[in-house]
Amino acid sequence: MSNDDQKDENVVRGRPGRRSVEDRRSAVLVLLSGKASVDQLARRYGVKPETIEGWREDAVGAIDEALRRGTGKGARELELERENSILKDALTRQTMKSELLERALEGRTPTLPGRSRR
Repeated sequence: MSNDDQKDENVVRGRPGRRSVEDRRSAVLVLLSGKASVDQLARRYGVKPETIEGWREDAVGAIDEALRRGTGKGARELELERENSILKDALTRQTMKSELLERALEGRTPTLPGRSRR
């Protein structure tokens, strides 16, 4: 084991490639809190420093967007709420029609088939 590996017990490394959301979140929080540098985190996660900087930029951009929104809801969430409202209204109208039809048919006996004229 080299001295670098002994110094950094929190090495996550693993195989190269995409890191989990949890890994990225953890790295960005550690970076923003000042507990580790970009280079330290890059070594710990086995990625390039540019990758860590990209994660930080994405996180800061998302924070900025969340603070600018004000309502706390994104465009997609607002769109889904509108669609949900439309569907609820349609279901309510259909349920009312069904209920009125059932009431109108209550007490009525089915008509018998007509007799043949032969």
